[in-house]
Amino acid sequence: MTFLKDITWTEIFIFAHTCAALGCVLRVLYKQKNIGSTFAWLIILFLFPVFGTIAYLLIGEPRLGTARAKRTGEMNRFYQSFAESYLSEIYLGVGDNVKSRYHGISRVAAKGTGLGATRNNAMTLLSTTDEIIDTMLADIRAARHSCMLAFYIIEPEGRIEELLNELLAAADRGLDCAILADAVGSSRFFDSGWVETLREAGVEVHASLPVGVWRTFFTRTDLRNHRKILVIDSKIGYTGSFNLVDPRFFKKDSGVGEWVDVMMRCTGPLVLELSAVFFADLAVETDENLEGVQQYLTQAQERIPEILPEKMQQGDIVAQVIPSAPEQGSHVIYETIISAIYAATKQITITTPYFVPDEPLLMALTVAAKRGVKVTLILPAKVDSFMVRYASRAYYPMLLDAGVKIAMFEGGLLHAKTMTIDEDYALFGTVNMDMRSFFLNLEISLAIYDRDITKQICNLQRDYLKNSSYITVKAWQQRSKFRGLIENTVRLMSPLL
Repeated sequence: MTFLKDITWTEIFIFAHTCAALGCVLRVLYKQKNIGSTFAWLIILFLFPVFGTIAYLLIGEPRLGTARAKRTGEMNRFYQSFAESYLSEIYLGVGDNVKSRYHGISRVAAKGTGLGATRNNAMTLLSTTDEIIDTMLADIRAARHSCMLAFYIIEPEGRIEELLNELLAAADRGLDCAILADAVGSSRFFDSGWVETLREAGVEVHASLPVGVWRTFFTRTDLRNHRKILVIDSKIGYTGSFNLVDPRFFKKDSGVGEWVDVMMRCTGPLVLELSAVFFADLAVETDENLEGVQQYLTQAQERIPEILPEKMQQGDIVAQVIPSAPEQGSHVIYETIISAIYAATKQITITTPYFVPDEPLLMALTVAAKRGVKVTLILPAKVDSFMVRYASRAYYPMLLDAGVKIAMFEGGLLHAKTMTIDEDYALFGTVNMDMRSFFLNLEISLAIYDRDITKQICNLQRDYLKNSSYITVKAWQQRSKFRGLIENTVRLMSPLL
């Protein structure tokens, strides 16, 4: 055993680290399904072995915890039984109202989420902050039973304080009120006095995906609940890109201008699907939440006659709620976006604040342009992420060469997440065109199979274009080669952004 005395702590560390790094490499090769992510992690592990090993152990795999997975399974079984009893008729006959080329896209989403397209919905597009908040305030004031809110960011400043005060008033009237806010995105909200004030008034306030040093060892802490949902009385629902922030105050020192957002106010059967997403997110956080939500929904069934489909026929729009989360096992929104791009025959217009595509998405867009589809990307001229800014620009040459038009919006940080196809199909919601939204965050989108509402979204996209400038191939080629080197280097990390 004399040789053991000659071994130094440095050698022990190097040996232990080498084993850990090799173990991470093997897990990357075994676990990572996306080729881009696999290569990005291998590069990090080989170039920065200490940092790479720690990073992969912390954020390398989409772990949300075994307890959460168990609660998710129980909630899914509860909803399956509920849907079989009460919601099955919602999905009957929808196919007759959807164009045949979109049938497959609808089935992709339904298979991945269990939520199908519904008919007899009505929608109102809200495109300014004041319009969004004023409409929300009016609905909260008129609420009779419940107000349920789930938002990635809540910043209690400006007009958001007005909305929270209305929620206090609703709770004082005896309504069931609950807030589910992302623990990281809404950290300032949880550090404020508003949480205690709301709870004292009877509003339930919950943190989604809480973080902590101990949790880091069991769950991946950068997986966030990026959804934005407001449901009132199970009859009115909102979703879109708008966080509960007043753009006059939010990140005013970031140098990107005010955030520009959109929301959709919905009535009709799809509000039941929005409600299902909200309560499922609330239930899976803790065992206490799971039990409370199941009891609440069981009691709420007494009001089901008020909200059954035949009494929810608010319009003639066919639409589908598409939630996504890493625990679902399938990348349903990503698959829906790719399918929709390949279904386009005339035009594709996309607005997104963060554009970092992978190879399949890049190919879908460039091939669409090459086959004669008018493809337009509307991106903010300034974004609040250094890495995204440079990674995104690395893809511009390939897109421009294929004929994709890239417009840079100069009226602030365009935060709207919309995609329109041939002016008769739209995706509208919380999803950015990047790998984090596709594969990691909890997101939600509306698939809209309706020409009129899609045209309204197209008109809004055209309004954004009026405040944008197009990038030309010639101007982009004249940029310094050093910039291109930086962008292509950062692009290697794009699968992880």
